[in-house]
Amino acid sequence: MSRLPSVLVAYPGPCIDENIQDIALYLRPESNGVKVESTILKVIREEPYSGSFEMVYLANIPGDFIVENKIIEEHYALKLRFAREGKECFTETMARLFEQHFAVPFGEARIIGACEAMKKLGLSAEELIGIWVPREQMCEIHGQTIKKYQDFYLVNYDIPALLHKNSKNTDIFSMILRCTLSYGDIHAFVVDCSQALKEQGIISNPRLYSHVFHYSKSPFEQILDGIGYVYAEQDRHVDVVELSFFSYLISRGLGREEILEAIRRPIMLFRDAEGRVGEENLFVATYESSFPEACEKFQTRV
Repeated sequence: MSRLPSVLVAYPGPCIDENIQDIALYLRPESNGVKVESTILKVIREEPYSGSFEMVYLANIPGDFIVENKIIEEHYALKLRFAREGKECFTETMARLFEQHFAVPFGEARIIGACEAMKKLGLSAEELIGIWVPREQMCEIHGQTIKKYQDFYLVNYDIPALLHKNSKNTDIFSMILRCTLSYGDIHAFVVDCSQALKEQGIISNPRLYSHVFHYSKSPFEQILDGIGYVYAEQDRHVDVVELSFFSYLISRGLGREEILEAIRRPIMLFRDAEGRVGEENLFVATYESSFPEACEKFQTRV
């Protein structure tokens, strides 16, 4: 039987003030958890962020519990599907955007998911993620990363390594930082955390912060992170309606199931101010949005 999550700071419930953000932040399993956590907390306590963040949740989630309950697989379900199925998952819009970037016909391109790429190329997960290519040979479409290597276009090449690094021996520290900062200020905070991690010798380049910690980059991602990493006690999840942005959407007349369906299937159609319909990924479309902005975007879906 797996160990159960240890909740160190209990989640107090939602805040639906439209000026707040509940940023879920968790440490990557390959990082030095204690050292990374103390470095980030030091940035939080110092100027200009002192008093800007309230830690409203903190828990340790054991690696064996994560593996047994397939938390990582569920969290990255969309990326994992593209990594497994590759070309078959592309929509017509994605195919068109692929052609625009790489200037090759979609039908003729050898587009394969990362899982198939490992077999065809004889590479390990770490070797696959370590392949370097010029920037123009990479692109991101609806949140899915495509890298051209040899005659192949590799979809979500980082997913196998991400899954591999989560083992029964790699616990994850998860927290929620509640604040009234704009996402611009939150981004500045992440930059300062990254610089502090470099100064501590934890990462060699501040741009590599994502190797050691993740943070919610939109209100909808706050929901996704909350579903996976926020527990009331032991193995009992906090109900999704208790998550702040979920509660905010409910208060605006949206239904529980339609919100959950959007989290599960975020590639959807939206109508713009001129009445034109276009396809986007909900998480990408609401990147660094406020609660009202993200809600307004969601309500334009077709």
